[in-house]
Amino acid sequence: MKVCIAYDSKYGNGKKCVEYLHHILNMRGHSSEIGHIDEMHLLPEAEIYIFSSPTHMGSATRKMKKFLKNINGKEGKEYALITTCIDLKNPGTKTLTKMEYILNKKYMRKVCNGIKIKVNGMKGPLEENYKKKIEDFYSLIFGLKNNNFLP
Repeated sequence: MKVCIAYDSKYGNGKKCVEYLHHILNMRGHSSEIGHIDEMHLLPEAEIYIFSSPTHMGSATRKMKKFLKNINGKEGKEYALITTCIDLKNPGTKTLTKMEYILNKKYMRKVCNGIKIKVNGMKGPLEENYKKKIEDFYSLIFGLKNNNFLP
């Protein structure tokens, strides 16, 4: 399956997450393309799009929101979302909700609930079990159960 991952990352935590997901996709035989939104002027054709944004002031970054609003011609395409944030339990964090809202207005279809990856402190490191969360996220996207992943 062809997958496109577009991300924004200020301190490299989100990049680390999507690079691991990219590795899993390639290991599982998918064709995946990954890029920072500053370098992606047009989204390539794909069957599933994965967008990742850090949480900034309770929402997706301004750059990510602008990037998503500028997407055209992807009606009916599927997407999944990732965010990195300091506080997983903060009800004021609306990053995933805001990105969903923008993509739904573009008539794109969410394939599964997005995930939040905790960042310990402003610059990291990522929570200890972030790889397991990403593996589980992969399984959610592709409707799989009991995957065996390399350590």
